[in-house]
Amino acid sequence: MAPPTCAAKLPHTLTTPRLRVSRPDLALAPHLHQALLASYALHQPFLIWAKPDWTLEQIEQGLEESQADFHTPTGEKRYFVLEPNTGEVIGCIGLTPRAEEYEVGYWVSQGFAGKGLMREALNTLLDAVDAAVWLTTAVDNAASQRLAERAGFSRVGEAPRPNDPATQGLLYRRG
Repeated sequence: MAPPTCAAKLPHTLTTPRLRVSRPDLALAPHLHQALLASYALHQPFLIWAKPDWTLEQIEQGLEESQADFHTPTGEKRYFVLEPNTGEVIGCIGLTPRAEEYEVGYWVSQGFAGKGLMREALNTLLDAVDAAVWLTTAVDNAASQRLAERAGFSRVGEAPRPNDPATQGLLYRRG
């Protein structure tokens, strides 16, 4: 099936009084590097890509790939959630086109967890997306499940996790 037809309409930047949601930019590299290193312990149990030793060069390469993915129909569209005054990385939201909908994934930086910022960012971005959205969470990731539910997702069952098919996850839908 074709990717969502609304992919070309995805916003470049969205703002709220507490945050900015923006497409990838190489200028984010130092803040992203810091956020990933500081958040390893939080991410490691649930995100298979988490590692304790990111280099700045790896972060820059990842940002370049993320920029390129916005120009491919099936590439993940990563948005970075930023503190508007300092540019610190609060987290990231990825939208991957799947048929006529998107799969969404997200992570939050350890220093910003539990403050409602990712819920605000997720709602702001998904309200601007004209398509149904789904996600899976790890069965034991209660924080991600709460975020999904507070962002308007409904649990609809269980499914293998897309980035870790050997692991069963909880399936949520919105829209």
